[in-house]
Amino acid sequence: MDELRVFTRRRMLGATGIGALSALVGQPVVSSAQTRAVQPGATRLTQLLDMSPDQQELSRDYATGVRLAFAELRKTNSALPQLATIETDGTAASVRAAIQAVKSDPGQVALLGAAGEALALATVREAAQAQLEIAHVAPWLADPRYDQDRHLVALFASREEQMRQVLKGLATMGVSELGVVYPSPQHAEALQAGTAALTSRLQVRLRSLTVPAGQDIALFASRLKPDDPYFLVFMGGSIELAQFTRGLSQRGQQRYVICLADVDTTTFMQLGPGKKVPIVFTQVVPNPHSSKVPLVRAYRDALARLFDEAPSPISLAGYIAGRYAAAVLAGVEPNAGRARVLAEFQRRRPVQLDGWRVEFEDGGRGGSYVSQLLLNAQGVFIG
Repeated sequence: MDELRVFTRRRMLGATGIGALSALVGQPVVSSAQTRAVQPGATRLTQLLDMSPDQQELSRDYATGVRLAFAELRKTNSALPQLATIETDGTAASVRAAIQAVKSDPGQVALLGAAGEALALATVREAAQAQLEIAHVAPWLADPRYDQDRHLVALFASREEQMRQVLKGLATMGVSELGVVYPSPQHAEALQAGTAALTSRLQVRLRSLTVPAGQDIALFASRLKPDDPYFLVFMGGSIELAQFTRGLSQRGQQRYVICLADVDTTTFMQLGPGKKVPIVFTQVVPNPHSSKVPLVRAYRDALARLFDEAPSPISLAGYIAGRYAAAVLAGVEPNAGRARVLAEFQRRRPVQLDGWRVEFEDGGRGGSYVSQLLLNAQGVFIG
């Protein structure tokens, strides 16, 4: 146990990648090019991770929560499938290679916790094209376009649900138009179609603003036009958001920024964001620092025992994903194959996880919980 506390997770992962974390908690890593040997006959749940520069922080955070859950649960349930990881660089070719690697290995019986969102979307499409009949459980996926896919088991509130919560607060201010900021053309390509589909349902105009390839995000923010929307939904992660707010501050741009669950507030504040920019953060899980839900307390306790790392909403979501998957698989015989595992997840039965309920409605998502946190122009968190 002492060796687990030598490094913080971020220091360890920054030096050696997700494999170091896997080794410490006894989980195998599978590269996209070569499969690492595992116990003969062992079945695995496979987590696909996007380790490209702009996604690796989120991917590592979500993976930490999933692995934390499995490290705890395997102490009392040795029949639980092992957890394998396939790292990708976020390109279409690497995702395709990862799906082919899974398809060719029948020991990989389900996909669990794919992250980040662009990878999760690509995984759904590539798996369908490859005719891979496998459960795709709890990816980090706010885009609701594939919610009715019979292979997909999405747990957390969609982007639409998150934006609806924000718009309730903005409705009293007469807001009829939102700017949607994509920090790169790659983000726009992956997410714009799903975001555009929300326009009519949300009854608000969405105007897209995409940072050109190679352009500094802070520079882009500093050059916003006076007639660009005052309320901006930012579609990137913590690093990109910090850069964006710096640009707004440099020119004294008066804007109100809304960011969705991809941003971790603790990481964001450590990155030196711009001053005097009001920001609304949405979260799809309870407050990981203060919630009294027993599941969240269990997460904090496990995190404190295994890692010198602060709680975060994203790793808590990963922990919930891991706990949920284990609860469903408890109803499946050991070493069950893909078809049996898929059938069990397709039942979408409600699950109680220490005071946190996962319940699917109308074949959709397992939850719609959304909370909001405001960082006001004085740099104080409210909510």
